[in-house]
Order: sequence, then structure tokens, then C-alpha cells
Amino acid sequence: MGTNDLLRLLVPNEILLSFELIEVRDNNRLTELVFEEKQDLVPEEVKDKDCVLDGFCNPLSLLSFPIKAKPTYLVLKRRRWKLKGGGPHYSNEYYFNHPNIKATREFAAFLKEVHGHTPDEYLRICRINGD
Repeated sequence: MGTNDLLRLLVPNEILLSFELIEVRDNNRLTELVFEEKQDLVPEEVKDKDCVLDGFCNPLSLLSFPIKAKPTYLVLKRRRWKLKGGGPHYSNEYYFNHPNIKATREFAAFLKEVHGHTPDEYLRICRINGD
């Protein structure tokens, strides 16, 4: 089993189609899997135009299934593009979570179905129990 096989077990496939793992941050409290949007995914608005990369949008952190009993976040960094010479920024939109819920759709559904908790309630319970 290779790294990509392992990632497919941990990360929703829809994320892996557009993002690639660049870093793993792990400490006593949590684990973060940091992803960057694939460079060839130019937004439709500027796809066939003379555009350049212009950094990244603010990252989105989504709570996912725990790894080694620690909260695990998928940190998604979307690329930002602009036309050469300036102008507005363009980026791709993704819908990996429900509005106002900072968790992957799969993890939020699991918590609600099995435990009856929202992701925020789950984290609060973990802090109270010292997990």
C-alpha cells in the first residue's frame, strides 16, 4: 500500500481530485493534513487568457475523522489567479462542507447519525473529557 492508497482511506476522494498533500503537522493536541490546490486547475473565467498565479486564498480548515484519537483537520489552500497586468483575483469554488459547518460532509454526517452531535459539540466534549 502506497501513500496515495493511504490518503484515499483518510481523505474524501472529491478533495484528492483537486488538491495534493504538501505537509503533515502533528502535535499533542491535533493533526493537520495541509493540501494545496493542483496548479493546473485554472478557474474557467481566466482559463484561456493570459493569467498568472497570485498566491493563495485564506485556507479552509475542515475537521475530519480523528487519527490516533486526536482531532484531525484538512487544511485546504486554494490558488488565486489574476490576469497579467492586474485586475481582480479569480479562484475556484469548492463545496466540501455544508455552510456554517467546518467539517467534511462525511464526518459531520457520521457525528450526527452515530452520536447526535454537531462537530462543534464533538470538540467541546473532547476538551471536557481531556481527549
